[in-house]
Amino acid sequence: MGYVNEYDTLWYREWALALPDGLFDVYARADEISLDYPPVFLFFLYLTGLAYRAVGPQWHILTDMVFMKFWPVFFDMLCGLALFYILKKYSYKTALIAAALWLFNPVTVFNSSFWGQTDGMMCLMLLISFSALERQKPLLACFLFALAGMTKYQALFFTPIFLMELFLKNRPKIFLKGIGVAAITVAGMFLPFMIGSKSPLLFFEVYLGGQGKYPLLSLNAFNFYGMLGLNWVEDSTPILGPITYNMLSTVMTVLIIIGLLVFYVFIKNRNMWVISFVFMNSLFMFMSRMHERYQFVVLIFILYAAIKEKHRGLFWCFTLTSVTTLLNHITPMFHWNTSDWFIDYCYGEMLIVMSAVNFAVYILTTYICVKFLMSKPYLKGEERG
Repeated sequence: MGYVNEYDTLWYREWALALPDGLFDVYARADEISLDYPPVFLFFLYLTGLAYRAVGPQWHILTDMVFMKFWPVFFDMLCGLALFYILKKYSYKTALIAAALWLFNPVTVFNSSFWGQTDGMMCLMLLISFSALERQKPLLACFLFALAGMTKYQALFFTPIFLMELFLKNRPKIFLKGIGVAAITVAGMFLPFMIGSKSPLLFFEVYLGGQGKYPLLSLNAFNFYGMLGLNWVEDSTPILGPITYNMLSTVMTVLIIIGLLVFYVFIKNRNMWVISFVFMNSLFMFMSRMHERYQFVVLIFILYAAIKEKHRGLFWCFTLTSVTTLLNHITPMFHWNTSDWFIDYCYGEMLIVMSAVNFAVYILTTYICVKFLMSKPYLKGEERG
């Protein structure tokens, strides 16, 4: 927590300081404090705001770092505990290994302890919601997935897979009840904020406003657009005539979703954790407006699958993707937080090279995962690949 990083964390501080003045009317002041997050994290930042007031008007920069990084580190720890709790029924040793691989993974440490990002909270909510779905607790799963969608926007990328699993594994009546539970959860969370901010359309303002805030092809992401040297280029940039990159991104996104639905019909080993990894990885590679951290969330899915299935290939997917995701965290951070002329001079070239490396890793890991999904499920005691 002692590493000083002002990028994003000081925005969180501004929200925390504003929240004790009024939690439920905070979206009415969203423009003043540049608030662009869904509501779940705000409850925790409210407590942080109270801690700031207890400290007083004068504090050291390290106080900022401790206060702002406390919740990210806390949720990383909860995520590790959740992995242990969920997997211990298969093997106590396996569960410990999974928890350790999450907690001591350098990219996990960097994301929360160095950067102070809240991706761990989203990973936790997605982990327990998909786990509840796997354990045939659909209504609880829908409640938890709704909460996940209100932690960070990126959680909603997993909606097609969640709905497919909910539909295929449950009767239509249970499916509709689950949708109702999710809708009530979202409405219950947003209602006090809607009343406080006097905005009946707040839900749409928060989600559509957040999505449209950065209309760029790539925001330091090691993906297809980064490989083409299109970092921080507007997605409305034309490719040929009236055809823009935003249109290309939309077409690619639709094709990925259609491919996912078709894939569900033909795969022999319907493992939603591996499918989620491939799906989100594909969106990260080909969808515009991706930030450098948006690939991070795939790690919890492939780690869970690799440990549960005891599959060497899936573990290599976790390892290689952890390395490239860590580099995608470190590269822009060093660019922002150092005055090294070399990084400034060749930053664009570094993004292109590292994006190409990550794209190659994406191709390899997708091949491994598709091979796993197209094979028949393993029998008990059978050696894994």
